[in-house]
Amino acid sequence: MTRDISSANQTASQATTIHPVLFVDLMFDDGAVRFHSELGDITWGGNTYTGTGRLGGLSAMEEESELARSPLSMTLSGLPTDLLSVLLNQQYQGRKATVYLGYLNLTTRVLVDDPFILHRGRMDTPQVQQGEDLTIRLSVDSRFAAWDRPLSRRYNNADQQSLYPGDRGLEFVEQSVEKQIAWGMRL
Repeated sequence: MTRDISSANQTASQATTIHPVLFVDLMFDDGAVRFHSELGDITWGGNTYTGTGRLGGLSAMEEESELARSPLSMTLSGLPTDLLSVLLNQQYQGRKATVYLGYLNLTTRVLVDDPFILHRGRMDTPQVQQGEDLTIRLSVDSRFAAWDRPLSRRYNNADQQSLYPGDRGLEFVEQSVEKQIAWGMRL
């Protein structure tokens, strides 16, 4: 898969001294939780990302030429308490999660250009570990993981009405299941 990396980010990634920054965007019922791996707030794309100083870790990201599952495992530690309470107290399985990579200019401490997407998917059940710090291990499945799940849709009027009330497209489907049709014969 090709990445949409701007020329400024590409130049920054090939410099002798680079300063990468990871951005994480997690979607919840109450809104998005956004944080990054540096200190202080960084704003881009109209959103403010809170600095954690350290993110924890990311598993190796795999990309294949075939359409396959490629989950990403994030270890989140050192999070501010307000972000931590959101992660622990809200239902978020199946919610969107995006990880971005950007580069900071070491002189100005400003982003070289808008970060680009490293991984996008849906959050899975977390694993919470209590030690010296509270650590949350969160798995983010790729969008292709949904292809493994069977669809629970039925092609009948009741299912159609649940999605599109008043639509009459499948109104007579159940009646036509056992219907005998005389094809090419005279009656």
